[in-house]
This record gives sequence, structure tokens and C-alpha cells, in this order.
Amino acid sequence: MKTTLKFGVVSGFLVIGAFFLFSKSAEANVAAGETATSPRSLYVSNCARCHGSDGKSQTAQGKKLDADNISGGGVSTAKAVRIITSGKGKMPGFGRKLTPAQIRSIAAYIKSL
Repeated sequence: MKTTLKFGVVSGFLVIGAFFLFSKSAEANVAAGETATSPRSLYVSNCARCHGSDGKSQTAQGKKLDADNISGGGVSTAKAVRIITSGKGKMPGFGRKLTPAQIRSIAAYIKSL
């Protein structure tokens, strides 16, 4: 009887612990997924290293590679999509890394810089 009771209590704690662990994990994954797909987050994780958070290319890497200043919205969205997809100069293309929807969202975001 004591063994059955101990087994029941331990099992109950394990089930409750697993429930909380997996529910927190799922919440974190949803939050991370939403953050990673926002236009700003996509820009920061793929473009800001060279173009800077403001698009003015004042980062060390941007200066080293002579990256274009993309602030001010001077490039059409269609042209930005082509450049992001295929690359330009020393900038690699992101057509294999990002989806077309992600590329379009970055191109639209650039207009706000």
C-alpha cells in the first residue's frame, strides 16, 4: 500500500512537472516565432550588421564592405526585393535563406528607415 501511494505521488509530480515544462516551452516558441518573423526582427537579424539599425551603414562591417545607406526610402520596394533576393556587390542574396514573404516584409520595412 505504501509503495503504491509513493508511486502515485511521484507519478503525479512528474506529470504536473512535465505539463508545466512543455507549456512554458510552447509559449516561448510561439513568442520567439512571432518575434523572429516581424519585419523589424528580420531586418535586424539579416541586415543591420552591415546597414545598421537605422539603415545608414555606419557599422564597422558596413564601413568595411562599403555598404549602401538604405535610409530615406530612396529605392522602390520592387528594387529592394530584387536586391535582397539576389544580392548586390559584396552583399549576398538572401533568396535561399528567407521566404519571399519575409523578403517583401524587409523591403517594406526599409522604406520606414
